[in-house]
Amino acid sequence: MFISLKANKKRIIAFLVLVCVVIAACFLLQNKEKPTEPQEFYGGTNEERVLFLKSFGWEIDEEAIETREVMIPETFNEVYATYNDMQLAQGFDLKPYAGYKCMQYKYLVTNYPSENEVYATLLVYDKLILGGDLACAEVDGFMHGFAKDSAAYGEKRTGDNNAGSSESSAPESSVG
Repeated sequence: MFISLKANKKRIIAFLVLVCVVIAACFLLQNKEKPTEPQEFYGGTNEERVLFLKSFGWEIDEEAIETREVMIPETFNEVYATYNDMQLAQGFDLKPYAGYKCMQYKYLVTNYPSENEVYATLLVYDKLILGGDLACAEVDGFMHGFAKDSAAYGEKRTGDNNAGSSESSAPESSVG
């Protein structure tokens, strides 16, 4: 049996358009920037944690004033979801560590403008810094990311920061 396909102008043009689309798609996919992997910051030692905080321009008492084990909750309540949004804004994400225990280190910041009692808190899992914050210990205090120009620099906290248990709430334990 012999099948004959008749080449006409419409088929030739459709074939050429299809080839061009495939080539263009391959070119675009090849040149598309790959998403950058999150940077890893090491905080397994006190020296690494101190250097990390100093890299943002913060002067701190070099010994942690509080060290404890905390659990990142498996399900984030509204407070923890907001806290993770702050982490995402500074290049961290706590979601992959939901349900894991990590170490929390709290340092006194000595050069925060116009505030007396500001603490830097770091969450560390298996020698990696997962995130953290700077927070004022006052009742009407604030919490923001590590960078001096972070979005909420000096902004007052809103909402109930005492939601959840003290064992699993980094936002609560970061300031108290």
